[in-house]
Amino acid sequence: MSVIEHVIAALTAHDLDAFVACYAEDAKIEEGNDGAVLAHGHEAMRVRYGALLAEHPKARWTVLHRIEAGEFVVQHEEVHGMGIAVVQHVCVYLVRDGLIHQERVLR
Repeated sequence: MSVIEHVIAALTAHDLDAFVACYAEDAKIEEGNDGAVLAHGHEAMRVRYGALLAEHPKARWTVLHRIEAGEFVVQHEEVHGMGIAVVQHVCVYLVRDGLIHQERVLR
């Protein structure tokens, strides 16, 4: 299983430790529109995603489409159970040495 498959499985299982383990220590998760940093590093990921998973215990992620090109993975994802309509977004992941080093979320 690839690290991208692991990150989706960890989110859906609400396994924060497994989610964080998919990222390099200094990885960044950024907003797609303006590049604003949503989380930088493991501790920031724990804070942001720990709160998100606690607030939405029924949330689950589904991959609609994935494209791999060298170190990049572009993935169209759908999220159910967030208390609102189904949410779709595209994530662009930079993967090196089996870990995610950067993620940009396009909404």
